[in-house]
Amino acid sequence: MINFVLAAVGIIVVAAIILALKLRTPRKRGEAPLPDKQVDAEALQPRETIQEPEESTSPSGETVDGLDASDVKMDESPVLAHQEGEVLAAVSVETDSARAGEGIEDRETASAAAVPVEQADVEALEEIRSLEIGPETATAEEPAAPEEKIEPVVPKAAVEEPETSAVVAEAEADLKEETTAGQVRFSLQTYANRLNDLEEKQRAALARLVGEQNEKHRDRMQRELVIMNDKLALLEDSYAEEVASCGEILQTLAEMPATDFSEQQEAMANLREGDPEKAEALLVRLSQQEHPLAARAGYHSGQLAEFRVELQTALDRYRQALEREPENAMYLRAAGRAARSLYRYKEALAWFATYVRLCREKSDADPLDLALAQRELAYTLMLSGQYQKAGALYKEAMAVMARKLGQDHPEMATCWYQIGEFQETMGEYDKAVSLYRKALAILEQTKGQEHPALAVLLDKLAALCMELEMEKEAVPLYERLLRIREQALRPTHPQLALSLNNLAESYRLQGQYLQAEACYQKSLHINETLHGPEHPSVAAILQELAKLCTSQRKTEEARQYQERASAIFQKSVDASERKSGKEALTLEL
Repeated sequence: MINFVLAAVGIIVVAAIILALKLRTPRKRGEAPLPDKQVDAEALQPRETIQEPEESTSPSGETVDGLDASDVKMDESPVLAHQEGEVLAAVSVETDSARAGEGIEDRETASAAAVPVEQADVEALEEIRSLEIGPETATAEEPAAPEEKIEPVVPKAAVEEPETSAVVAEAEADLKEETTAGQVRFSLQTYANRLNDLEEKQRAALARLVGEQNEKHRDRMQRELVIMNDKLALLEDSYAEEVASCGEILQTLAEMPATDFSEQQEAMANLREGDPEKAEALLVRLSQQEHPLAARAGYHSGQLAEFRVELQTALDRYRQALEREPENAMYLRAAGRAARSLYRYKEALAWFATYVRLCREKSDADPLDLALAQRELAYTLMLSGQYQKAGALYKEAMAVMARKLGQDHPEMATCWYQIGEFQETMGEYDKAVSLYRKALAILEQTKGQEHPALAVLLDKLAALCMELEMEKEAVPLYERLLRIREQALRPTHPQLALSLNNLAESYRLQGQYLQAEACYQKSLHINETLHGPEHPSVAAILQELAKLCTSQRKTEEARQYQERASAIFQKSVDASERKSGKEALTLEL
């Protein structure tokens, strides 16, 4: 009996030993996983950060200049980070127009630890990174920027912008309140009347220069006329900007040494009512003296000249202010813009480069201020033909703006518009159309379908559609543009006539002859009012009406239009021959 018990105990001990050995043996591939609690414990253990390779590549495998993937740290952005080979964010990278056909790269679903990122925001940020401007990629010759952490663009609520009319009403109400120095009191209507008068005088002066074949000042006056029209198109915005600047100028006048108190008070009173002549004279005088306010006086006198769109005078005064304070960011920005408007890119580039450096070196630098300064430099580089340098700066600036402001901010629309201009200049019309549409969509979302700010984009996009024989798409764009300009401009403004002509042509190519004829008739009335019934521009429209009537088999009407047009052209040729003393070439349109 005892032997039987001992044998049983021995068997039990042997079985326990065998079981213990099995538990210590590693699991083979394919066996059941460990319990869930053990998986969670392992997931919580700290892991070693994977070192990025020296040469970073974009998600598509291409090296990206200006904004490398290495700029995005794993612990800050789950979008491009890796952790022991596991993708932490799902990213679908939309290639830009320069890489069309490569398709979309699919990635695994993000792990539970990843910060949620909107797919559209990620795609838009990747599009900025892959942006290519110019035939080759190159880094701009700018001082290296301190490494900035690029975070995923977290969706934010749309920024509510007040209606422009409400902004103007509030500005007018606020500026009527008296303060120690006094405030501006001229109304929006007073400002509009002054600007319209300036535009009409400038147009008449330009016509005289063209008639005299004086090319020395023609280009500058044409550029100034464009700026005047831009101010008129965005009347309320330009008014608010001038009112704010006049408030600053009044403050400077109040701080000036009172050599003649009555003159100083009169100048300030006139400026409040919208007459800056005496204030400008005082500022110019002070800018030429050795005084702590001399540089600021020169800058403000340049602003007043720029309000009249006298760009050369404004530039001279900004330059004078910079001679006294060469590293004043406000003066640099104003001088750079004025120089760029006058196509003086060398000066503009030098000033904007200094402007960027100052923004970068500020101890309390705001990344957004630096990004906006970089965009000024990038746009000037692009206009001067230095496309590769511009591309690197655009990518750096746009990444910051997208993160700080969001993808759908009007500043982003400005960026896409500027790059679209470059693509159009290079003859890449399809790419330009895509970028203009992107910019237009942003402005439609933030400002509305028919805000004056959309006019330039609608005009550009419609003209490109016509160039690409996409007349059907051009028609609604030109229709919107005409409605916007009818609301923003005076009834006889030349740009209205131009919009009517363009819309009429798009109607004609669609076979909508009645609509085209109605547009040409309106344009004819504007041109007759502006130039008289025997101006060549009137004759040109009469010829178009003759063609339309011929297409509709209105033979008699077509003959009358053509005879009138031919008579006007002949008078123009005869006048040219009398003036030059030579036989002019036959004018055929």
